[in-house]
Amino acid sequence: MTERRPSFARSFPHDRELDALVEAFERGDYTRVRAEAPVLVLESGDQEVRRAARTLLDRTKPDGLAVALLAVAAVFVGLVSAWWLVHAHPPEASAPPVEFVR
Repeated sequence: MTERRPSFARSFPHDRELDALVEAFERGDYTRVRAEAPVLVLESGDQEVRRAARTLLDRTKPDGLAVALLAVAAVFVGLVSAWWLVHAHPPEASAPPVEFVR
């Protein structure tokens, strides 16, 4: 049976707790990884296991560039909305309204 691990985790040492975290990461259970990886970093006696747990934890954090771009987009939408609220007015009529005669 071939081992299914993410490519970045193939060089990780085999450890029961670390393997469970890698499986959780592979399933997309990032909540478990975020909860248990810091404990493994603090309590493991093996330096390689600690490094691998830190790597898993870092992989669950949002990308800094994506967060910055999202913030810039939110500010832009806010500015455009504020400009529209301040400058919005109905268009001026070019001709008087038509009156219907009976």
